[in-house]
Amino acid sequence: MLFPQVKKLEKYGEYSFDGAVSVSLCESDIEYEKLFDTVFGGISSPEGKLVISCKKAAAEPTHGQEEYSLVISEKGGKVFSEVSAYYEEGIMRGLQTIKRMLLKNEFILGNINDYPSFKVRGYIEGFYGKPWKARERLEMLSLMALFGENTHYYAPKDDPYHRDKWREPYPEKKAAELKRLIDKAKSLYVELYYCIAPGLSMKYSSDEELQALFDKTRQLFSMGIKNFGLLLDDIPSDLFYEEDKKRYGNAVRAHIELIGKYFSFLKSLSPECRLTVCPTAYHGKGDERELTGLTGNIPSEVSVFYTGSDICSKEITRAEAEYFEKNNNRQPLYWDNYPVNDAEMFMEMHIGPVIGRDKELYKSCEGIISNCMEYFNCNKFSLITLAAYMWSPEDYEPERAFSEAVSFMLPENEREAFVLLADQFRTSCLHDENSRIMGEYLSAASVRLSTGNYESALEILTEYTDKINSAAVSLSEKSSPLYKELSRWIKKFILMSDILTLALSVIKGEDKKAGLKRKMRKYNESATVLTAFCFREYIESVLDYEN
Repeated sequence: MLFPQVKKLEKYGEYSFDGAVSVSLCESDIEYEKLFDTVFGGISSPEGKLVISCKKAAAEPTHGQEEYSLVISEKGGKVFSEVSAYYEEGIMRGLQTIKRMLLKNEFILGNINDYPSFKVRGYIEGFYGKPWKARERLEMLSLMALFGENTHYYAPKDDPYHRDKWREPYPEKKAAELKRLIDKAKSLYVELYYCIAPGLSMKYSSDEELQALFDKTRQLFSMGIKNFGLLLDDIPSDLFYEEDKKRYGNAVRAHIELIGKYFSFLKSLSPECRLTVCPTAYHGKGDERELTGLTGNIPSEVSVFYTGSDICSKEITRAEAEYFEKNNNRQPLYWDNYPVNDAEMFMEMHIGPVIGRDKELYKSCEGIISNCMEYFNCNKFSLITLAAYMWSPEDYEPERAFSEAVSFMLPENEREAFVLLADQFRTSCLHDENSRIMGEYLSAASVRLSTGNYESALEILTEYTDKINSAAVSLSEKSSPLYKELSRWIKKFILMSDILTLALSVIKGEDKKAGLKRKMRKYNESATVLTAFCFREYIESVLDYEN
């Protein structure tokens, strides 16, 4: 099964290899060889079982520069795949599709024509908390490119050179790390935006301050960055300096001048430079005076971040996007605050498929940039589902996307335990159905108990409790970076497992209510968010249960 879903498929078979697979490239010019090496360099061989050829399509695409076609066939135990596209971006997306098939060892034989629905598809390291490590950023770039994303915004709130020390150039070591990220993004055809956030301390009326911003930008431009973000979010809405108050009167006017001068400066560096702005008023209906006053007075080429009706929006609809465009003279670029879990959400863990995004949203917005969590490895599951939605929203199925993400990220022997844990993580701004699997088991058992079918209810509860106990044991033995990030939630999951075991004993007539009460008190005292109300409701009913 192809994932994300492709736009057009003529399928006549499937094929899987036995054993390890090497890859070879034939009939391609030197530019395509570079793309091939970027995607398959570590597993390429002159005599590969997977033989890839690349060629330029005869006509320009009708669906943008990332459109590509694949012809895949099998002969003599080898798979032959021809990628054709007019632009190199399309060749790259086609190669990544082949790589996804290779990683799953599931090759679709036939003809594919594919292209993304959303023009801009990406993620932003824009959370409050410990920034990712340099190697993690490189890893995330590769993963998101694998699933078809084409944009990355660098904006970690706690990188001092992004926010607090915005005037200061990057020191040599940090600059080298950033340069590796820039080069990696370029090789993957991912647009990298460097965001700077001067609003907490900048004196807008000062020529020296403006020059400091220009000098910092020159350093970044010299490293290869042509895309920039000017973030004016999460700052006071009132001006601080008396000179600014006298000159501008309010922050909106100060920001208008800053954006205009900064945009002109970027264009003086290169006509190819692009700018995205996050305004101070970045959520709501889209007709707020502070927002429209800004967007009505800045260049129309400047992209504007917008989170939707709320900071963390449960739903984002095409109608809302159209209303934003009507009032702001441009389509919104969504800063989607999922799966981020900073600020008041820091006790939650957001691992689950994105939901609540309109299937036709791509028709009325620039794109979507997903804000990530501090927990680097935990992000991957949700971000893969977001990538699948953005590539093909009209065919997007949340639960299938999450299942595919789990299968890509985890070995088969880890998946069941992880899914049972992740079942407790659907609490978020999306208001998904938390503890869905648990709820189904407990609801089925409750119905049987209420109708006097004790044995059947006991079978259901025993089955689920055994599953949770097995998962708890498995998770307690894991020590990889993913499970270290999840340690706080795993600890509470193990406690939940103990509680379910005691509850089952009580139902069986054993005198375990006192122990169950103690464990449940400990569970409730923990602020770590886990499980839906169905769990507490079940334990309360067990404590009231009379055999």
